[in-house]
Formats: sequence, C-alpha cells, structure tokens
Amino acid sequence: MFHQIFTIAATAVLASSTLAAELKVGDKAPAVEVKEWIQGETTVGAGKPYVVEFWATWCGPCRQSIPHLNDLYKKYKGKGLSIIGVSDEVKAVEKVRSFVRGKGDGMSYSVAIDGGVKRNFFDAAGQKGIPSAFIVANDNSIAYIGHPMDPKFEEVLAKVVAGRYSPTLMKKAAPKLAAADRAAKVRNYGDAYQHMDDVIALDNGVFVQVALDKYRLMASEQNDSASADLWAAEMIDMYSDDPGALGMIAVMTAADPDEEVRNIEAAREAADAMLQKAGARDPEALAVSAKVAFAEGDANRAIREQMQAWMTANPDLKPEFKRNLDIYRGQAKRPGAARR
Repeated sequence: MFHQIFTIAATAVLASSTLAAELKVGDKAPAVEVKEWIQGETTVGAGKPYVVEFWATWCGPCRQSIPHLNDLYKKYKGKGLSIIGVSDEVKAVEKVRSFVRGKGDGMSYSVAIDGGVKRNFFDAAGQKGIPSAFIVANDNSIAYIGHPMDPKFEEVLAKVVAGRYSPTLMKKAAPKLAAADRAAKVRNYGDAYQHMDDVIALDNGVFVQVALDKYRLMASEQNDSASADLWAAEMIDMYSDDPGALGMIAVMTAADPDEEVRNIEAAREAADAMLQKAGARDPEALAVSAKVAFAEGDANRAIREQMQAWMTANPDLKPEFKRNLDIYRGQAKRPGAARR
C-alpha cells in the first residue's frame, strides 16, 4: 500500500554507496568545469534541472546507457532538462568527437571533455566506476548520485523535472510517513491521515503522491467511498493551479486497476481542470482527457483528443502519443464497443 511512500523516504537519504563521501544528495551542486565542448554548450544553474553523466568511448556499459539517456533527454528537454555527458579522455579528443558524430541523433545531448567537473562531482562523491550520473534539481541541489540505468535514476529524474523532488523536505517527511504506515497497518486511519496531512502541508506539490496515497487508503483499504469522494474533490481544488497533479489525479481515478479506487466523475473533473489550466491545445492535457474519455466509454472523444495530442506533441514524443491513439482506435473497432 505504502510502497511509494517508502520509496520517496528512502530515496531522500540515498546518496551513493559511499556514505562518507564529501558530496552527497541534498548538497549544492559544484561548478561544471569543462575543457572543451564536443557537442552543444550548456549553461547550468539554479532554475534549470540537469544531468551530469561520466562516460568514456571505451566503456561498454556507457555505450549501453547512451540510448536510455538520449530517450530521457528527448522526453524532457522541452521542460528545460539538460544532459551533459563528460569524458575524461583529454588525450583522445578526436576519438570522442568521432564517436559522438557517429552516434548522430542517437546521442543528441551535450558532450564535453573534462576540465575539472570530474573532480568536482565524481571524485568528490567517492564514485569509482562509469557510467555514473548526477541529477541536479531546479534549486541547484544534488538529487541523485548513481548508475543511469538504475530504475531510481528515471524515477528521481521525472520528479525533478516536474518540480516534485526535494531531498531536504523528504528527509523531514520520512518520520511522518513511517508513522502513517504504522497507523494504517493497525487500521488507525485517523492518525494515518493526520500524519499524511502534515507531510502534504510541507509542500503539496512535492508530496502529491502522498495525497494520492491518502485517497487510495480511504477508497480501497478503509473502503470509505464517501470520505474518498470528499478527499478527491479537495485534491482537485488544492491542485487547481498544478496541471501535472490534476493529470495524476485524473489518470488514477480513471484507470487504476483497483475498481474501488476508480471514480470516473472525479477523473473527468480533474481532466477538465487540467485542460483549463494547461490550455485546450496542450498535448499532455489532451492525452489525459482522452484517457478519461476512453474510461467513460466515449471512444469518439478519446480518439479525437488523442489525435489532437499526437498532432501537437513534440516530434520526439509523437510515437508515444501514436501508440495510445492506435489502442483507442483498435478498441473502438471491436464488436460491441461503446461509441458516442
């Protein structure tokens, strides 16, 4: 039930395998000092999330991680993310240049030759092997240190890009979240909700998942649909200025595998609020509304809105939107499928 909560709490205090290192998660990011830009030139600083990844042309695991990093860069660059691949091959600059050129669009993020950034990040954090990645959040603090293929890397990166990651706040919230879990296990739901509310009050944008978990606890484990409905309405009001959170509410209440969690009325209200806040042509808002429409049984609206989302999406993201469009079209063609 609370595995998401414990993931958040645990990740908040995870720095790396070298806990005694000088640089750790939550610290301010050091200077990004490069000797030469091989591709792109990135200015970093507070207000923009970025990734610094250490790699080399001779490193097999590094070559395996490049497509993953490139996909994430294409997914999030429209939201301000920068990725800087740093090689310390200062005596083989032409080899690095040739390697990057050969990758073409398959390695489209910035690439640089080390000029001190390896000392500032990699060595300071006590890292020993490559590839090794550092995620820096909008407030210029270190949010993650570790392997770029670790599932936590993508999980933390998504939160950072969405502005929902704060190691300081997560560390502060961890005791409350643990107390909420203990209370829920003995069905002391009142205490559980109070602890969760205390966490949400720290920063409801960072802890939107806790708000969603509170709804799930009410709807599924406590089986209190009336309280869950009221909390869903409170969430929609609380996040009225946060399109991303509204989308999370809409998707969960429209398509969750647990039937007790689904609430199509709340899903539609959240999706409409997202469309209103983000704009009627925003591809993500359109895609969320299409998902809700499909759950409502309105295949025509689902196809129409997903088509609009696909047409207006960033070219790098169009395949993902097209896949869902094909799903809606395929389901609509089945005998007995509902269409409005």
